[in-house]
Order: sequence, then structure tokens, then C-alpha cells
Amino acid sequence: MLQTMRDNAQGMIAKVIVFFIIFVFALWGVESIVSLGGGTPATATVGDQEITEADIVRTVEQQKANLRRQFGEQYDENLFNEKFLRQSALEQLIEQKVALVQADKLGLRAASSAIDETIVTIPAFQQDGRFDKEQFQNVLRMNGLSPLTFRASLADDIKTNQARAAFVLSSVETPFAVQISEALNNELRTFSFYEVNAKDLEASIELSDDDIQLAYEANKDRYKTEEQVRIQYVQLKRADIAAKQDVSEEELQAAYLDYQSRELAKEQRSSSHILIEANDDRNDADALALAQEIKSRLDKGEDFAALAKEYSDDIGTKNAGGNLGLNTKGSFVPEFEDVLYALQPQQISSPVKSEFGYHIIRLDSIVTPAVKTLAEMKTELSREVREGKAEAMYAEQMQELSNISFSAESIADVASALNLELQSTDFFSRQNGNGIALNEGVRQVAFQENVMLDKQISEVVELQDGAVVLAVSEHNDASVKPLSDVKAQVVANLKRERALAQARVLADAIVSGEEQAKAWKKVSATFQQSSEAPRLAQQKAFALTVGQSDVVKTPGGFTVVTLDAVDAKNWQDMALSDEAKESGRAQNSRADMLSYQAWAKSATKIERSGS
Repeated sequence: MLQTMRDNAQGMIAKVIVFFIIFVFALWGVESIVSLGGGTPATATVGDQEITEADIVRTVEQQKANLRRQFGEQYDENLFNEKFLRQSALEQLIEQKVALVQADKLGLRAASSAIDETIVTIPAFQQDGRFDKEQFQNVLRMNGLSPLTFRASLADDIKTNQARAAFVLSSVETPFAVQISEALNNELRTFSFYEVNAKDLEASIELSDDDIQLAYEANKDRYKTEEQVRIQYVQLKRADIAAKQDVSEEELQAAYLDYQSRELAKEQRSSSHILIEANDDRNDADALALAQEIKSRLDKGEDFAALAKEYSDDIGTKNAGGNLGLNTKGSFVPEFEDVLYALQPQQISSPVKSEFGYHIIRLDSIVTPAVKTLAEMKTELSREVREGKAEAMYAEQMQELSNISFSAESIADVASALNLELQSTDFFSRQNGNGIALNEGVRQVAFQENVMLDKQISEVVELQDGAVVLAVSEHNDASVKPLSDVKAQVVANLKRERALAQARVLADAIVSGEEQAKAWKKVSATFQQSSEAPRLAQQKAFALTVGQSDVVKTPGGFTVVTLDAVDAKNWQDMALSDEAKESGRAQNSRADMLSYQAWAKSATKIERSGS
């Protein structure tokens, strides 16, 4: 089929399509083809809640911050797979959204007073054990949050915690169940054990050449070499293209103007507000009337800070005169921000309605960032210009690389047509390689059947710094290594297998009385306690009756266990202590909570992009 496509790729329609692709790449870059047809969709939806790319990025950064705190100077970002962190972040966000969706269905809500009480008790917002306004604002600013968005997030947390509390607080453990559980937990068993270590038996095992040959023949798959290939390839690098670009004074000046615009967009505004909420005690009309009355008093010259302290429903800022601190654009909800950026310093707005209530906003000051001179930015801006010019050329050349490799007779022809260096690798396997074969995508393509066996030129493989087209020059099938090369490995495996078999026979003989253990060890323990006995042996002791013996497989071989005595506890004698009741209730609560979470996830519509 691929050859048929190549044969037909010379027609007029194909040429028109190729021309269109190159034209679009040249003007708008590679992303233009990917993004044709619409905007960026949500990464996932949970019920009516969306999870965006920004949500995932923020959660990944929080995970990395936690790892930095945990590992300190030993933290190395390269040790943590970015794909794994993203998947972990997505699943974490899905769990949160599922809990929120179900809390909404249950009709749960977070009262303003509950939000306020939670804020003032959060240790991160306290200094010397008391709520501190500056600490509150600094912590939010470091995490890219405004007081309003933090309150909204906190409200969601309170609602979902209400659902969890329903299970924790409603769980009931009966006195009988508590006493039975305590009796079993406190039952003491005394048992003897003897470990038959297979390693100790290996030295006595003798193997003949026939034994080794038969073991080798029966397990040849253990001793195979990996299938390997060697490739030739051409590589297109963004950096190489960028290095060849010239930067004119006009381009440099334009880049500097763009830099100035970007920096000015980082402008921060210091503002204050008085928030009037509609709540259980005040409907929307009353809230608006109160906000208008406060605005009227401000117009008459009353103090903003005093009125904020008296009337504002934002507990995080009211005692600080309503001060929201310095924030960049995008920190507030649109209704609030649109008005804020229309104000002049010290100007006060009329009441502005948002999802939080009615705001009276004052712009306190504007902080404009320092902008470096052209001379200071010349090196960095020159690099940006070169990279920008190279990107369009890279897209065009990558498409040309794809087109030529699609129809070329050999990889050498591709290198010649594009004036690229023809390079080669050593042999590598599907799992491991060096140089460019360190890249998993390169290895996967090299082992595709049409590339490896039919010796076709591969499709374009995109790398972090460019693109590669490759062809397999040599292929070695997986083959069984000769016995002479793996004899030591065969001997070790066979001795281990026979030693384990002998250990089992000896352990069974001890149980039956045909053999005697050299030295028993005796232990007394409850099921949960740790002891010197292997854990599996201790668990076996709690499955035996007094005087009974049995064998259990343990890491070193086999262990013989004999139950000597049972100190059983009468459940009726077990005291119903508060600690025992709480332990039983906690176990039930955890089981109920896990059951609820599993049900909630199954009952919520979850859609991941691409699924």
C-alpha cells in the first residue's frame, strides 16, 4: 500500500496538497495544521466541570514543589518523568472534580462564615498563632492566587469535605463488633519455626555435563540475545538552522518593541475593595442597596478603610482596609478586573457585581516593571529573532524532508538532496541504545516491520531539538547464545532450582517427622506485631490449630511452622474503651468512604480528550 501511495504521489492533486502544507507551515508554523478547525478543548470534563491544560500545569508545578521540599538539595527534576507527573495530576484533578460534582448534587454549600472561619485558622496565614493579613496576601501571591479565587477554591473544598464528613460522622460500630475485633487483635499465639534456606544447599549439589546440557536445551529462551538493528539517518536541527540566520537592525528594533510590550503587560495594580455578599440574612437587592449606600458615603469623603472594616464580607482583607495587594492582570474575575483597569489611581468605582457579591473597588497605585535597554537585551533578542526566523524555515525544511524521504530510493539520496550529513549508529535493541537511539521514538520506528524488514525509509521522527529520518542498514535476529557463553548462568539457575526443590522436600520431611530440624526458634506474637519470624510464617501460624505444622514458601526458601499454644481472649472480657470504639469506627468510616468514592466515580460522566 505504501508503495502505491508513493507511485501516486507524483500527480497534480498531490502536488497542490504539498504546496498548501508548505505554504501554511511557512506562514504560521507547525501548530497551524494541528489547530485547524477550532480552539483548545478541555483536557477532561467531569460532569459539568472542566479540567484545562492550565489546571494540569499548575498541579504538576505543585507536585514538583512538594518534591523539592521533600528531597531538598537532592532533588533532580530529571528523575521524575513528566508524562507520569501529568497523568498523576490529571487523575488527582478528576478525583477532586468528581467529589465536587457529587457534593453539588447533594445540595451542599459553603456558608460565608464557614469560609471566613477556615481562612483565619489556616496555619500558613498566621504569625505567632494569629491570623496575619500580610502573611495571607504573601502566601496567595506566591501561589498565583487572589483572595477571591482562593475563597472560591476553599468553598469547593468545604463542600466536598462535608460529603466526606457525612460518612465519618455517621459510621456506627456496635459494642459486639468492637469486642470481637479487640479479642482477635489481642489473641497471642506461640509458634516454633525453622527456616530451610535454599542457598545453604546449593554447595552440596553436583551437576553433570548432561544435567547442564538438558537444562540449557529446556530453557533456551532464557539465553537469547536481543533482536538488534543498526541504522543510518539524517537529522534536521533547529539550532543549526537558527545559527545561520542573520539579524538586521530593523528586526532587532522590532523585537525590542515586542519585549517592551511584554514587560509592560506585567504591570501590577494595587487595589482595595469592600465586598457586600448576598447571603442567608441579606438578599441580592438588599446587598446592592447597602453597596450603593456605602459608595454614597465614600463620595462624601468617609474613610474607605473604616467602611471596609465595618461592612466588608471579605474577612481576609476587611481588617486591612480592604487591601488586595499587588496583582497582575488575570488575577481577578473578569467583572472585577474590567472595572479595575478602567480606573485611575485613587478613583473608586460604583458597585460591581460578581459571583462573590457586590464590590466597591479603589485603585490604589500602579507599579510598572523596569524595562532593560536595547543594549542590555541585544544578545537575548538576537537569539529570539534567529530562533523565530528559523522556526518557519524548520517547518518548511521538515516538510521537504518528509516529501523527499517518501519518494527517495535510499537514505543517502535524502542526505544528498538536503545537503545533510549521513550518520550511523552501533547496534541497538528495542529497549536500549546509545546516541540518537537513546530516544524511544527512534527505536520504535527502527523496529517497525516495513523499516526493519522491508528496508524502507522511515517516516519523520520528531525529537525535542529537531527531526530524523532513518533506514535500517543491518538487522540481527534474536538468537540463542552458545552454551559456552552462558554456562555459568545455566549452572547457577539449575543449582538454585534444585536447591529449592531439596528445601521443599526437607521441609515436608520435618513436618512428617522423617527429619529433625537442627534448631527451632520460638516466637509469641499477635497477628499485627512484628517478630523475628518471616512475615509469611507468622501469618501461617494464625491459620493453624494447636499442634499442627505446615510449610510456607518464604523469600530464602521454605519455613516449617508449628503452632504451640493460643492465648485466646474472651470477647466478653474486652473493655469497650474509647480508643477501641474509635478504632472500629475509623475502620468502618474508611471502608464507607472508599465505597462512596468508587460509586461517585462510576456515577459521574468523565471524558478525557482523545478518549
